[in-house]
Amino acid sequence: MKKLSKLGLILGTALLLSACHGAKYHYKTGKKYAQASMLKESVTAYKKAIDRKPNKVKYRIAMEEAGSALLEELYTNYRFADGNDSASIYKFRDAEKWRNYLLNYINTSRYEGFYDQDYRDQLDRFLAQKYERANKWIRTRQYDLAQQNLIEIKQLDPNYKDVKALLEFAEVEPIYVSALELLENGEYRNVHEMLQPILKKYPKQNLLRKLEEQAIERGKYRLGIISDPNITGSEATMSAALQSAVISLIQRQKDPFLELLDRTNFDLLQQEQEAIINGTTNEAAITQELLAADGYLKVIITHAQEDEGRLFQETKKGWEKYYVTEKNEEGEDVKKAKYKKVTYTEFHKRNEAAYDMQVALVERSTSKILWMESYHQDFADEVAYIQYSGSGDLYSGSWRYQYKAHGSDRRSNDSGRLNRLRKGNKRVKSTSSMRKDAVGILAKKAADYVLSQKLIRE
Repeated sequence: MKKLSKLGLILGTALLLSACHGAKYHYKTGKKYAQASMLKESVTAYKKAIDRKPNKVKYRIAMEEAGSALLEELYTNYRFADGNDSASIYKFRDAEKWRNYLLNYINTSRYEGFYDQDYRDQLDRFLAQKYERANKWIRTRQYDLAQQNLIEIKQLDPNYKDVKALLEFAEVEPIYVSALELLENGEYRNVHEMLQPILKKYPKQNLLRKLEEQAIERGKYRLGIISDPNITGSEATMSAALQSAVISLIQRQKDPFLELLDRTNFDLLQQEQEAIINGTTNEAAITQELLAADGYLKVIITHAQEDEGRLFQETKKGWEKYYVTEKNEEGEDVKKAKYKKVTYTEFHKRNEAAYDMQVALVERSTSKILWMESYHQDFADEVAYIQYSGSGDLYSGSWRYQYKAHGSDRRSNDSGRLNRLRKGNKRVKSTSSMRKDAVGILAKKAADYVLSQKLIRE
């Protein structure tokens, strides 16, 4: 990997330098390539030189020599390939490519149209052979071989007979057969995943579209999202918000196999929910087959703890720095730092919250819990700041008497820390805001987990 990386760096640097070099450099490079009989590289270099200095005669003379030699070589290779249609075709196309490349730099008229009829005859024979082989592979259901032949035909002549339709058939048919087998085996999601790329390429393939619709219809899982009547208080309030958020997130993903029940039919859902929780069969809850679910998702907050902290405040002793003007020994006015004893107020508050969520899928027909997951989410935020009305730098410390000195007086060298606390944030995130964040985070975890299960009707 290091060698490849180093090689890439060298090539990138060479290309960059090439782009920065002038006409003379490219002309000399072209000469070196010509001397080494590397004619394609030579004319490419000469082209760069001419593009930079179009009126330089010696550049054009050099291009004429190298370009003519290159075309003669390419068309000679084409002539010597006569009898091998495949080789002839690609050698002619290579020669034509370079003729077009040199068209504005040298005289190419001697080659224009000279071999066109021979090439057309060779191409017709070659395409007819390829077309016959492709049809043979289709008849024997060897679609990969058929595709190889048809792709080559399409590249050489996009409008050749019905090659586009045949290629589409050769690509679609094996996928259709495989998807049909998966459908019969009940692998509905695999059918859908298999069909997506080919439907994107050929959106008008109605047969595939119908197969996709069958897979979705047979495999669609109808999911009801329920709460728990035993959950009360803040947990119940949060659970309701959580369920709405989960519904929104699941719907946003547009899983074609997952259908959420209409929550406006709450009475019926509530009856079925009670039957599931109590482990009993409630006939009234299952009379409307249209609303019957395959399973129910219970998404609840089982525990919510919120601690809105108290704002603590404490009056603390400190020192404020100020300056006075004094005379020095030379009689000049100088500023001198002084410190006075002051008090300031320090504030601290911390809010905390913790939530537990439970997600469970319950099979409707048996009330069996198919799976259950639990999640925990913590939040905490705190602020610490000070209030002080003075204007000078503030230092923490201690003193016994405010207006007279004492041997126990101490001043700390921490004005930077206290100044930051004076400017610090004075707002702490509320527990109600934490609750809102928790709903968003936990809803995403629940929705992601549900979607990862790729629910499907058996």
